[in-house]
Amino acid sequence: MARNLTILTAAELDIIEAYDWYEGRELGLGAEFLRCIDACLNLI
Repeated sequence: MARNLTILTAAELDIIEAYDWYEGRELGLGAEFLRCIDACLNLI
């Protein structure tokens, strides 16, 4: 059964902030972080 998952605006902003932090540490690490977020959301 397919369900919709709602991501709150505050959570989206946290993800963007974390992406920027990871990307600032190492180029491409932010993209890897987003891939991990996507994988986790797909498991829910």
